[in-house]
Amino acid sequence: MKPTSFAALAVVTVLALAIAIATYGAQNRWSQAKVSGAPLFPNLAAQAPRIAKIELTQGEKALTLARDKEAWSLADRGGYPVKADAVRALLVKVAQAELVEGKTSNKERYAQLELEDPAGKDAKSRLLRIVDDKGSPIAEAIVGKKRYDAFGASKGGTYVRKPGDPQTWLSNADLDVSLAVRDWVQAGLLDLGASKIVKLTIEVPGEEPLVIERDAANAGKHTLVGLPEGKKLKEGAGIDAIVRAAGSIDLEDVRKPAAAASGSEAGTARIEGDGGLAVTIERRGEILLAEMVADLDAAVARVETVRQSLVDRGVSRK
Repeated sequence: MKPTSFAALAVVTVLALAIAIATYGAQNRWSQAKVSGAPLFPNLAAQAPRIAKIELTQGEKALTLARDKEAWSLADRGGYPVKADAVRALLVKVAQAELVEGKTSNKERYAQLELEDPAGKDAKSRLLRIVDDKGSPIAEAIVGKKRYDAFGASKGGTYVRKPGDPQTWLSNADLDVSLAVRDWVQAGLLDLGASKIVKLTIEVPGEEPLVIERDAANAGKHTLVGLPEGKKLKEGAGIDAIVRAAGSIDLEDVRKPAAAASGSEAGTARIEGDGGLAVTIERRGEILLAEMVADLDAAVARVETVRQSLVDRGVSRK
């Protein structure tokens, strides 16, 4: 790429977030009643290129979203990738938020709006900090509970206040400030139909392994292999239910392997699927470690088999 082309690309990248903030509202005004007030952060859209991190805290919980050009990641979770659309949606809403109705200035009533000190152990409020690459704040707000019917059936609002300011407000923005990791990442780790699972092995220390295999003649049927003598499955623990559960895994949180590896091993599950897919899930204390391996050679071979089958049948693709 020529230097001039790269420079142009860099400018487009820096401006992309600012443009999104500026245009999103214009594209959606037709569907919402107009409820306005003073901007929560008057200059946030103009400062979009400076945004480096979004810091969220609630009691002892914390989450930091870090920006690298147009990509976002969890800075305190080993740089795990974040859904850029989710971050962009939050920034757009914050930039467009307006303070419509003043509420209480009495600290004793903050909790009713979930605007108490977000550093408290049982706080329901959340502190939102948008900072630059030096850690200097660009925008800060304490975000409270939503009021879904604040401005009519189609327009809700969120209670907010700024740190150090006793005044609370009802804003016209529907702010989703979640500290749940699954709300920021692609939560689905594995979504594998039971018919695609070839073998499932579950090992628990001190117990014989539980092995379930797919029927060679019927892909929709699985059987238990080598059930130890005198043992039987608990009532309600059907083979099909076990296989279906193993094929559907969602993330709740993520950690670097080194940080998550502490604790004694409580069990391991290994899922083997079509095409050389292998997923190993290991439990250590309250942490589940997941490792996924896909056999690319097998996948390529499978595609080639399908292609050859089409050729043999006289089917071609132009």
